Amino acid sequence: MTQEELNRELMELAETLRGMGIPVSRKLAPQVIVNTRAKRRLGCCYVQNGVYSIEVSARQLEDKEKLRQTLAHELLHTCPGCRNHGERWKAYAQKVNEALGFSIQRLAPAEGETAPLRHDTVKYVLECQSCGAKLYRSRMSKAVKSPWRYRCPCGGKLKRINISSPPSEGKR
Repeated sequence: MTQEELNRELMELAETLRGMGIPVSRKLAPQVIVNTRAKRRLGCCYVQNGVYSIEVSARQLEDKEKLRQTLAHELLHTCPGCRNHGERWKAYAQKVNEALGFSIQRLAPAEGETAPLRHDTVKYVLECQSCGAKLYRSRMSKAVKSPWRYRCPCGGKLKRINISSPPSEGKR
C-alpha cells in the first residue's frame, strides 16, 4: 500500500466514523506515520500542538482489514474523553464493531499473528524487600543498575536478584 493510499484510507475511515455520529477530531495530521521499528504495538495515536497524529506498525500494511481496524482504533482516541481505553472509548469501539464488522479491542490477540506483540527475554529481576513483588526487565536500566535508589509501589526497597532460568515472556 502506498503512502497516498494509506492517507486516503485514514481520511475516508474518519469520515465514515463521523457519519456514524462518533466525534472523531477534525484536527488530524493528513499523513499516517509508518513505524518500521514497532514490535510491541500495532498503532499509536498522539497529540502535539492540538493536532492528532496516527502511527501504524509497518507489519500492519500486509493485511488491509487489520490495518483498517488499527486505524479505526487509533481514530477513536481522537474523540473527546477517549485518550485511554475507558468506558466512552469502549462504547465507540462497540458501535464501530457492530456497524462495520470490525473487532476493535484494547489489545490485539496474539494468536494468529505472524509475530507476537510481546516476546521479551527476561535478563534481570528486581524484588521488593517488603512485599516480595518481582519486576522483570529485559534491558539494563537505571533501576537495574542501582535498585537501592528505587522503590516498589508498596514503598519497599528493591534488590536485584539473579535468575537461573528466565521466563521466556516479559512481565512488567
